[in-house]
Amino acid sequence: MNNSANKGHVFSITILWLLLASVSNNAIAEWINVSTNDNGSTVYADPTTIQREGNLTKIWVLFDYREAILESDDRIMSIKRHEEYDCKESQTRLLYISKHSGRFTEGKVVYVNDIPYNKWMPVVSGSIVEDLWRYACR
Repeated sequence: MNNSANKGHVFSITILWLLLASVSNNAIAEWINVSTNDNGSTVYADPTTIQREGNLTKIWVLFDYREAILESDDRIMSIKRHEEYDCKESQTRLLYISKHSGRFTEGKVVYVNDIPYNKWMPVVSGSIVEDLWRYACR
């Protein structure tokens, strides 16, 4: 490979990395703050993932903790969930969950469970789940 072709190749790779970094930052920016509690933990929803079918709405949500939650010997700083809401019947069910050692799903994956046919649970008034249900069903 001659010197001119090598410089072009390096330039192309640099541009590709810059584009990938830009896409990654944009993906993070899509999370919308839905609720923050007194201890500084925040719940986000990704509006770009909303899927509606009749009275049902699916959405990805992120629980980001200011202080670690301890489960067994693991420190959990964030949880990503795929949730489904029945907007008419005020119900919710969990479809997928992953728990992470770092904030915003960074760090080690501590736990993963894909549960597409989980049972429906009522949306409790005044809860974070109600905040998410209202956001998803608006």
